[in-house]
Amino acid sequence: MREARNRDHRLSRSHRILAALALAIAVVTAGYVLLGKSPLLDVERVEIYGLHRVTLAEVEERLGFRRGDPLLSVNSGEAEQNLEVLPWVQAADVEREWNGLVTVDITERRAIALAMVAPQKWALIDASGRVLTEGLLVPPDLPRLSGVHAAGIPGSYMAKDSSALLSVLGALSTDLSGYFRTLRRDSRGEIVGNLHSGQQVIFGDEDRLAVKVIELAAVLSHLEEQNRKDRYIDVSIPEHTEVRNDE
Repeated sequence: MREARNRDHRLSRSHRILAALALAIAVVTAGYVLLGKSPLLDVERVEIYGLHRVTLAEVEERLGFRRGDPLLSVNSGEAEQNLEVLPWVQAADVEREWNGLVTVDITERRAIALAMVAPQKWALIDASGRVLTEGLLVPPDLPRLSGVHAAGIPGSYMAKDSSALLSVLGALSTDLSGYFRTLRRDSRGEIVGNLHSGQQVIFGDEDRLAVKVIELAAVLSHLEEQNRKDRYIDVSIPEHTEVRNDE
């Protein structure tokens, strides 16, 4: 009899604990729902930073929420993914605070080259090969890629045959990149650049591109000091760079 009473007592106690837990969960859930609908926890302000190429309208359209929406409805991860679909957006960071403030930080991509989309139309390309714009009739003065597949629509990426050219441009300093008018693959698949000065830089194959860029910077500095405009600068073997005027 005593064992039965003890068992019943334990079962009754377990039932009370479970009931208390269920009640606590229900209260928390109800509070969460009520708070989510409360105007005290609405989106009061949306502050957006880092816009240069991307427009405010593009960001607001992609966020998925607006001022006055419940703060708990703001899905930061989803909003970040939606924003990063925009061609110019490299990264987005969306944070919400309980005072109703939502902060959106945009990191934009930087154009380093031009790639042909159609005859006489050039799109801006970033270091990763992302196509940033449609074809422009009057593009900015950036190195033009040739001997590779044409660019696609904004938001797409260049074909793999442009990756080595972009690696060269990515390794160049901003000042040194400004020397280049074009960068191309020739009929043998080797990388050749034409400078605004009329000089030609021969990089050769894709091996050790960073080393070749360092060597090129040193050679150009030396030639400028001597006021020389040698037509060909061959850094295809960086340990044995050749500077010459004959082809």
